[in-house]
Amino acid sequence: MLQKKFIAFLAAILFAANFFFLPNVSAENSASVQNVTLNKFEGNESFIKFLNSLPQKKGAYKSKQRPILLEGAMNIEINRFVKALKNPVVYRILNYVYVAGTYKNYPVIVARTEQGMENSAAVTALAIENFNPIAVINQGIAGGHVAEAKINSIIIGDKYINSAAIITEKTPAGAGVKIIPQEMRGTYCYDKDAKTFKLCKEYFPDPTLLKIAEEVAASNKNFHTLTGTISSADAWLNGIDHYKYLNETYGSLAEEMENCSAAQICKSLNVPFIGIRAISNNTILTQDFSEDTAATSQDFVLLVVERYIKTITTSYQLPANIKESFN
Repeated sequence: MLQKKFIAFLAAILFAANFFFLPNVSAENSASVQNVTLNKFEGNESFIKFLNSLPQKKGAYKSKQRPILLEGAMNIEINRFVKALKNPVVYRILNYVYVAGTYKNYPVIVARTEQGMENSAAVTALAIENFNPIAVINQGIAGGHVAEAKINSIIIGDKYINSAAIITEKTPAGAGVKIIPQEMRGTYCYDKDAKTFKLCKEYFPDPTLLKIAEEVAASNKNFHTLTGTISSADAWLNGIDHYKYLNETYGSLAEEMENCSAAQICKSLNVPFIGIRAISNNTILTQDFSEDTAATSQDFVLLVVERYIKTITTSYQLPANIKESFN
């Protein structure tokens, strides 16, 4: 009898461990999600209250159409997306929060990546595994590297680099810290043809998404847009000479902390990607940080999403090796 009670007690412990510690695409109890939301989502108080008011979805995400994944690192970079969704619900995977709904009658997932390259990569990989997005758009705000990148300018990324993934020359003790000259080392991404990981020095957007973003830019004069390279790193640079070096060496127009790592994951997993940014500050122009520019980025991206939805629901053909729906 004692042995049976012990086995039952052990089974209960194992069940509890599986329930609380195994990752899944389901919301935990409302209080738990609210606590995470209140502690981790800084920003406008009314948006936090709105987010907490959303239903906490339990169970796996299902959709007959593969959703579009929209990413932003902070509340100010996702609030307009979330409020644009119809029937939004909150999913939680590990410590990350995703909001699922529809936009223009098409499924959309909004993810707050948190700041930084590692968080962005984790959120993107988890989203691809659990929501099977048809495309990923990583967007938000960035610092300008050229005078043409003014506050509120939109940067459409046609190339993404990790500006911290470098090799410097060997120097003796006492020579001081030198990062120039340098060579771009790159980061490891999966090569589906070679079936192994290899170093990639640069990443590129999906051609369809890039074409659509440039069409939106050309047809809407409310936005000042530039197309070019976006640098990513867990750094906030303020040196004008450093900006000049990155621009002259790599063609960088702006810097931020999430694009390249999300692009790396999408390339490894063969998911269409584009990175788009609004300039929030530019030391060259002595323009200080403005959080209002996050709205500009979202407004532009929503136009891209609307046009992309029309494309994929009419003429766009899915790659044969990608599932048509998430079951």
